[in-house]
Amino acid sequence: MARFCPLYSGSSGNASYVGTGSGGILVDAGVSCKSILAALSAREIDPNQIEGVFITHEHIDHIRGLKVLLKKHRVPVYSSAPTLDYLIQNDMVPPGTRLEPMEGRTVELGSLSVTAFDTPHDAAGSVGYRIETADGRKVAVATDLGHVSETVREGITGCDLVLLEANYDPGMLRCSSYPYYLKRRIASENGHLSNDCCAHQVEQLVKTGSTRFVLAHLSRENNLPSLAFQTILGALQMAGCQENRDFTLSVAPRGEPGELVVF
Repeated sequence: MARFCPLYSGSSGNASYVGTGSGGILVDAGVSCKSILAALSAREIDPNQIEGVFITHEHIDHIRGLKVLLKKHRVPVYSSAPTLDYLIQNDMVPPGTRLEPMEGRTVELGSLSVTAFDTPHDAAGSVGYRIETADGRKVAVATDLGHVSETVREGITGCDLVLLEANYDPGMLRCSSYPYYLKRRIASENGHLSNDCCAHQVEQLVKTGSTRFVLAHLSRENNLPSLAFQTILGALQMAGCQENRDFTLSVAPRGEPGELVVF
């Protein structure tokens, strides 16, 4: 059985746990080591069972706690080659850390198989992850997307559970106090995914068999958890899908661990 928990989610920091009863991985370490360990403890996840950390990209809200975490738990770090280069050049990992590039390979860790897929974001070598358990359960983590590219679509299609970005509401972004250049960056093809774009993709995923969705990386200034939830829920209901029959939907909390999902 698979176990999934969004530990933290948002521009202030991101980290998720994916595993089984015998071990697991972290995807990103964007909050302090203390916060990550506290979140794991709150969900009764033993940090000594973490077998690796998979980084999506080098922005600080995805790597903030990585160096201290690795000093306490000496596990390998996996990511794209450009992201690993960044970590080395900017002293973001302790000396001697085992760094493993993900390009063109599937990583086997315990009972998990992990593959990376490219994501369209203004970062060096940004990726998402598709994780499969030994019993065939599949989880995808896809945030920091300017749009859902064909590569992303292939990476998340067919997964039982998908953590997908719903970063901003277009109306809130237009009316926000953000400077114009930042609004353009967020809404660009290499920025972040809107609620509406997320809703369209979730609708497609339900049609291809995905049943569990966690909305992630919501903007504090340009979105609301209730708004993101209702936008995606409304789109699914319009498509004839029924909550808790055809799908489950939740929003990953910003400052505390979310629900531990076991399936």
